[in-house]
Amino acid sequence: MNYAIFKVINGFASHYTVLDKVMIFIALYSPIIYGLLMVIQWFIGGDDGKKVSMEDFFAAVIALSANFIISKFYFEPRPFVTHKVNLLVKHSSDASFPSDHLSGGSAIAFTQLKGNKLIGAIMMVLTVLLIIARVYVGVHYPVDVVAGFVIGFLSSKLVRYLKGIFDPLENHILKIWHRFIKI
Repeated sequence: MNYAIFKVINGFASHYTVLDKVMIFIALYSPIIYGLLMVIQWFIGGDDGKKVSMEDFFAAVIALSANFIISKFYFEPRPFVTHKVNLLVKHSSDASFPSDHLSGGSAIAFTQLKGNKLIGAIMMVLTVLLIIARVYVGVHYPVDVVAGFVIGFLSSKLVRYLKGIFDPLENHILKIWHRFIKI
């Protein structure tokens, strides 16, 4: 079923030039977009916005750390390694499961939803598009991106649960920031 869904989504690749370009852009450059939105949040959100940006970062680090650990115990080859696919981007043949792009992106998006609703909504739309794009360009199976999405969600929840632990670090970073901008 995983491969069957992959074939349907990836089957659209290389048939629609504009769609291919949009999906390639999202698949490759979404981390930059998430980062830019976090920077915007940092500068427009006051101290609370800065804390949300830091929590975005913490959630992404937790999600990507979880992926690293999972990849040490379970290796799923990428679709283009084991099947003939419409591969639209160059990619290493490292572990496909779970998707780092989705784990980090959804961790940031879910965390951001608790801060700035508009930026969080933009990130969530990007995350949904990223789910499709990573399969469309041929680098992930559907289960890989769904697993990444779930890991990101859980990482965001963990950051919220551990908020008290992160507060002193966030406050310390804010003090440094305030001293820095007074220079």
